Amino acid sequence: MSWILFVFYLAVFVFIIKKSKFFDDNLLPKKILILIFITKISIGVSLNFIYKNYYDDQNNSDIYKYFNDSKHIHQSLYNNPIHFLQLLTGYNDEDQDLKCYVDSTMNWKYQSNFYSDLTNTNNNTLSNHRTITKFNSIVRIFSFGYINIHVIFMCFLSFIGCFLIYKTYLPFIPNSNFKLFIIVVFLLPCILIWSSGILKEGLIVFSFGIFIYSLIKISKKQFEWRYILGLIYSIFLLFITKYYIIIILIPIAFIFLIFSHSKRLILFKYLFSILVFSILFFNNNSINTYVINNLNNKRNEQERISYGGHYYVQFDQNNFKRLVRFKDDVSDYETPYFNKGNNRIDSSLLMIKPGLEYQIVSNGLYSDFFITDSLFSCYFLDAYKKAGSYYDLPIISDKSTLEFLKSSLISLFNVFTKPFQISEGSIMLRLASLENLGLILLIIFLFIKRRIKIKNLNLLIFNLLFTIQLYIIIGFTTPVIGGLFRYKMLGLLLFVISLLMIFDKRKI
Repeated sequence: MSWILFVFYLAVFVFIIKKSKFFDDNLLPKKILILIFITKISIGVSLNFIYKNYYDDQNNSDIYKYFNDSKHIHQSLYNNPIHFLQLLTGYNDEDQDLKCYVDSTMNWKYQSNFYSDLTNTNNNTLSNHRTITKFNSIVRIFSFGYINIHVIFMCFLSFIGCFLIYKTYLPFIPNSNFKLFIIVVFLLPCILIWSSGILKEGLIVFSFGIFIYSLIKISKKQFEWRYILGLIYSIFLLFITKYYIIIILIPIAFIFLIFSHSKRLILFKYLFSILVFSILFFNNNSINTYVINNLNNKRNEQERISYGGHYYVQFDQNNFKRLVRFKDDVSDYETPYFNKGNNRIDSSLLMIKPGLEYQIVSNGLYSDFFITDSLFSCYFLDAYKKAGSYYDLPIISDKSTLEFLKSSLISLFNVFTKPFQISEGSIMLRLASLENLGLILLIIFLFIKRRIKIKNLNLLIFNLLFTIQLYIIIGFTTPVIGGLFRYKMLGLLLFVISLLMIFDKRKI
């Protein structure tokens, strides 16, 4: 049954690509587009197979943990459609009637206000990891729970995004770089792999494609409703998928739309904007504190998951809660808390035996250890293994402008250069290393065989500013080298497109 549905939906989407005028292009035949689409699906199915058979814990893999959660959210549709809409929209999602669905999930419940306050993550129920779970919950209406059918739906969305990116940048690409441009937009390893799986990256590519296509049309004074609505929709979708991308995009998009008829004015408007932002950031304590705190919160959560350990929620006599970490497994030292008032055992509240070392997470994962005593009662939260490609992040300094700039450069350098270990490591690390090697070879090739010719300075600076800011944020908050390969996907795409924009064939 699953493969019959799989073939059916594949045929439906191939038919759409073949017959839809949206995919008409004089330079790119429909046969090539269909071949690219089928390639994406094969990569997405392969990812499902790899995560299922080669990872020890499916519950902690980004594909399966959100897919498995979607089963419980989707179930609410049949029990009570109003509950399903509440869960999808986030409206009154703390309603006790929804507790039966939420408590069954492994990850959705950790996005509630209680857990997000505890772990210092975004508590906006529209945002973060719930978006991909909502996507899976909706697709289950058509897939009947067969995971590979979700791949087809996601691949079609990300394929639309890639095609819109292709249509947007094509007029600015020299003819001599056309074939390279096709490879980069559709077959760049990080784009091909991560946007083809049931991951947030597919939605990011889809929404960014709509964003950049609409932005360029509006910049040409084509104020049609479809472009304005496309821009608004893409901003919303990017916000609920990965909010910091839209925080980067909106300011530079606003600067991009400021009309400038000469390259000198274009340079001036960007340099002036950078100067104003720098003055505000380094001299306004409110703005500086807000940015630094958000970076640290995101960094702490990523380090908590990547650094490993066993995490518990502890309450004191005043009902004040805090998150604590044990380096090693302490399950053998846990005993249920005995309530003397009603002579009943609370199976969820635990008592940790004395003499064990623990850390208070809010103090940082490199802080001093404390020793448990006989009164150490807590609730188990979660546990993680230390990531194999973990590395130390640069310090985010809020006291020295020079130190912050230095750390930013280190972050930028790390994201650009890591990983680079072609002969060792996991398959994904080797692919990421090959991608970095390919980027170096491409740059060398362009400098040797091409000459620099800037056709659209405004769009070029837009691309580079986005890439730099995205890389700095990732470099500050992602302590796993494998994660860099995935999270820098969109920035790398715009960076390579920028290279192809400014290098033209040498005249003989």
